[in-house]
Amino acid sequence: MICVGASITAGATTANPATDSYPSQLGRLLGDEYKVTNYGVSGCTMLRHGNFPYWITKQYQEALASNPDVVFIDLGGNDSKVENRKYMNEFEKDCCDMIRSFANLPSKPRIILMTPIVSFSRDANYIYDKVIVEDVAPHTFSAGDKAHVEVIDMHPLLDQYPELMKDGIHPDAIGSGIIAKRMCQQFKK
Repeated sequence: MICVGASITAGATTANPATDSYPSQLGRLLGDEYKVTNYGVSGCTMLRHGNFPYWITKQYQEALASNPDVVFIDLGGNDSKVENRKYMNEFEKDCCDMIRSFANLPSKPRIILMTPIVSFSRDANYIYDKVIVEDVAPHTFSAGDKAHVEVIDMHPLLDQYPELMKDGIHPDAIGSGIIAKRMCQQFKK
């Protein structure tokens, strides 16, 4: 099982990403019979034309080479930044292409898309919740529907807990634990 994503996946701002990130906590929730590998890269976008596409990272290549049985994809928050919004009309296609890149692996993994969590950032030029809600999340759901994969609406999970996101964007260990529990529920469906 692998987790593909950006800084929230990587565990940015947690005290110890190796134990506090949501992939690490998901691994503990699932137990020893599951290995969860974290392929999170801070700042990455789903958009190929974004300011830092996940597509060009070594972690993306490593994720593909791992031939996983389950893939969680959590990209889209950084796509809401002002410099990436001009490419938003490409998000759904890029998302479908990423799904396909994993679906075509020999392992034929189960793929689960995740919408971005809430952003409490007040900077409209940065990771901006209005764009997440009005553009990124709908495109994520549409891509999931077209590709016939599961989509988890992660946005409402932390919307009542701004105190768990000190910088307004990245959850602490408790917030990451809430994310991991929701992923575990989806996985066990």
